[in-house]
Amino acid sequence: MGKTIKHKRLKGKITTLKALLYRDCMAYVRMIGTEMFEWLVVFEGKIYSSYLIMRPKAGSTKLTEGEIAQTRELVWAGATSTIDTLLGVELEKDKMGIVETFESTRKEIN
Repeated sequence: MGKTIKHKRLKGKITTLKALLYRDCMAYVRMIGTEMFEWLVVFEGKIYSSYLIMRPKAGSTKLTEGEIAQTRELVWAGATSTIDTLLGVELEKDKMGIVETFESTRKEIN
């Protein structure tokens, strides 16, 4: 019989902040722990994802509800723009600025 491994302590939790159908694709925004925000998109049987780390402002120990809401919408814009790109839909001008902001915060990983 298999052995059950028990965690000694929980280091974080995953909270689904948004889960909606967008252009016939499921998209999810999740908060992992207290600073990591991730989007997941299901497109043609494949999963696409990216994430953003948002730290509290100086002097604070955690993000405010307003900061979480703003980050959720920024990450959601990344998910929807990915779907639009995969479908060949041209992005609206107001979304382009959000996407450029999101992309400028990413570090290239080799």
